[in-house]
Amino acid sequence: MSGQGYLDEPSLHTQAKWRSALLTYPGNLKGALREAQKDPKKILFGVGQGIPSVFLTKVYASTRPDFIWMDVEHGMFDRLALHDAIHAAQHHSEGQTMVIIRVPGEDEVSLTTALDAGASGIIIPHCETREQVEEYMKKIYYPPLGGRSFSPWVFTPGISDASLYPNDAFNMKTANNHVAVIPQIESVKGIENVDDIASIPGISALMFGPGDFMADAGLELSLGGEPHPTLLAAMGSMSKASKKHGVPLFGAATNLDMVPALIEAGHGAIMVMLDVWGIANFTKSSLDKARGLVPK
Repeated sequence: MSGQGYLDEPSLHTQAKWRSALLTYPGNLKGALREAQKDPKKILFGVGQGIPSVFLTKVYASTRPDFIWMDVEHGMFDRLALHDAIHAAQHHSEGQTMVIIRVPGEDEVSLTTALDAGASGIIIPHCETREQVEEYMKKIYYPPLGGRSFSPWVFTPGISDASLYPNDAFNMKTANNHVAVIPQIESVKGIENVDDIASIPGISALMFGPGDFMADAGLELSLGGEPHPTLLAAMGSMSKASKKHGVPLFGAATNLDMVPALIEAGHGAIMVMLDVWGIANFTKSSLDKARGLVPK
């Protein structure tokens, strides 16, 4: 035993290429997505969290996924649970896991909470126009890129005002350089404007919302079987815009067999487990298997 504290022995720590100086600040998701766009071997894999439990976040983070996607639009996160879950993800993975938050469109409280806690990415749902995305980006970034307000509660002067980067003691420039903006397109109008949205300087990925798109297009909601031609065309438009503008796609594989097709379509980050679905399916399959072992 060296007698040194854990924090003084970096050889014991997880190597996390994209982590920030402090685990209360955002990791460099922008950089990670850029590399994934250039090299499929660097695609990010993560999990989707809809259950608002910090304890579950710690379990997910212990497996060190590249990211955890927390859904505040439809998950029941309150402000404190969201703040603590983001910190838990980053600390329990030692900075290897970045957090991506989908916020309700007009909920600036959730957005502020996510950013102040150190979220590395923000998904903007229901994007339909370039102007809508550009206006929202102003809320995400500090000046001169936007008008985000600086919080006095994310650091302690003389203790945690540290940065890996020069001339940025409080990581405001670093946040602007690290936090990824991901517009989610999930309507007919959004697909019509996807090329324009994909061309916006500063966005880091695009996300498709198949469920809401099918509802908006008047299609029967289905998550299995052969996709409707209208849905296939929309997915093709997303892939085309992604490749044309060098902006990777962000999405979910409802089963692992989908991963090669998602990579081919241009995904740079893929969720391979959605917690509610995953836990329910695992439970059901275990019960079904057990019942099948009962002697007839």
